[in-house]
Amino acid sequence: MARRILYITTDMMRWDSLGFTGCDYVNTPVLDGLAKEGITYENAYNQNPLCMPSRSCMLTGQYPRTNGSWNNGIALRHDSPTVANTLHDAGFRTALIGKAHFEPFSAKHSLETVELGENNRFAPFRGFDHFLGVAHDQTPQNGHYAMWLKRYYPQYMEGEDYLYNLITPPEKPGEHTHMNISEGGDTDAVFVKHNDMPRELYHTDWTADHAIRHLDSIDEEEDLFLWVSFPDPHHPWDPPSSEDHRLDWKDVPLPEDRGSSNEERLGWLEQKPWHWKEWYTGDTWISFEAMEGYSYQKNLTDDNVKEIRQKVAIKNELIDEAIGRIIQKLGEKGWLDDTDIVFTPDHGAMDGSYGVLLIGPDLTNHCCKLPMIYKPAKNKGVPAASIQAPVGIVDLAPTFCKIAGIDVPDYMEGTPLPINETEAKEQDREFVFTQYESHVPDAQIIMDAVRDERYTCIKYEQTATYDGTEGELYDREQDPFELTNLWDDPAYAAVKNRLTDAIVNELLNRPQLHPMPEAGALI
Repeated sequence: MARRILYITTDMMRWDSLGFTGCDYVNTPVLDGLAKEGITYENAYNQNPLCMPSRSCMLTGQYPRTNGSWNNGIALRHDSPTVANTLHDAGFRTALIGKAHFEPFSAKHSLETVELGENNRFAPFRGFDHFLGVAHDQTPQNGHYAMWLKRYYPQYMEGEDYLYNLITPPEKPGEHTHMNISEGGDTDAVFVKHNDMPRELYHTDWTADHAIRHLDSIDEEEDLFLWVSFPDPHHPWDPPSSEDHRLDWKDVPLPEDRGSSNEERLGWLEQKPWHWKEWYTGDTWISFEAMEGYSYQKNLTDDNVKEIRQKVAIKNELIDEAIGRIIQKLGEKGWLDDTDIVFTPDHGAMDGSYGVLLIGPDLTNHCCKLPMIYKPAKNKGVPAASIQAPVGIVDLAPTFCKIAGIDVPDYMEGTPLPINETEAKEQDREFVFTQYESHVPDAQIIMDAVRDERYTCIKYEQTATYDGTEGELYDREQDPFELTNLWDDPAYAAVKNRLTDAIVNELLNRPQLHPMPEAGALI
């Protein structure tokens, strides 16, 4: 019997934005069904809240400090071992259809976008026999999807009524990529745009269409590892306008931790380390993702947040329907009952919480907690379960090896995901670790986080911005939105010491590969 693994990822999807995680204004029956029949991980986290490091962690099963991709703009080395190579060598047909982002889109010598996309080639690619790349609308402008649009539907690459152009590449050596910070939609919200492109040409359905085509190219007896990587619900928030009927933005609730006033938001942020308030006010440029010179305090209204969350919900519904079509194809081929399915985003997003958007120097649940599902093949007879033990993206590559029936290679640092609480206890899963590092002219921020089933502890390293004594500590049981920083609370000193010791002894003692980003390539 052939071994088949379907790995599904999304980009910038909050853990609480789906039906099975408690969002009551979105309709995601396919993912809800996978969660009901499979195994959900209630404390699943990424090891870095940015796209490239998180995806490189997925591919290698290594922490970012090990594989060297510690921020966007820093390519995963081309000689890095990958789970795709490992499975390929074990006889699997391997394919990645959708967003890869293991190297900067704006790099002049990108294997993903220049060597393959621009030249209409599809392999070899980091252990994949087939790669078809797509990202956020016109980004990258020379990826497979963008080149396809240019060739067959160029009208949708131009004009005010279609795709949002997210980034402006550097024009001169040494210059940086810039995000296009424009406003639109009904409320003039940043990164929102009405998009009259037909739904069937939008990248969500395009990705599913090509995944289904690939399934049709596989023989009955072939082992398969298929990674389907949807680039949504990442900004820009411009799903096809034909789908706006699904949800009226006026009916979308604000996040509970949006705050009822500027004063309430400032009260929360001022008890956190210095950069949090600056992120909100825009007075200091604290990271590339925070957008230089942009003030959420002045610009982001409640209606903006509602419309953004409406667009995110629509994108999530389209993804859910696309996943349903892929699963239906597996059923039509008679393969569904012997296919293992894994689902996770790479990271979350703020989406209005604390008064800010996107990602950035933040290791709270908004950007780091993940809605993770593992549905073992039905013929394995594994009962559905909900796992409380901490797990991470670093555990996915070892999980794929276990599913494939091969030994987990020594280069991988994770552990296969547990399928029940007994196995989780046997694996002694006490902690999960996440790191973030960013350097812009106005701020240098390095953060190391550890989580157990109850607490979040974030230790700051010494930089030009911080002296190394700062941090964040949250009791998620009492404070699920992580609003009250307990770092300096004497009553929590023992908790802080236990968790910071774990950071030092179990995370920071790992060897670190720390290359510099390619000049001008920040996304």
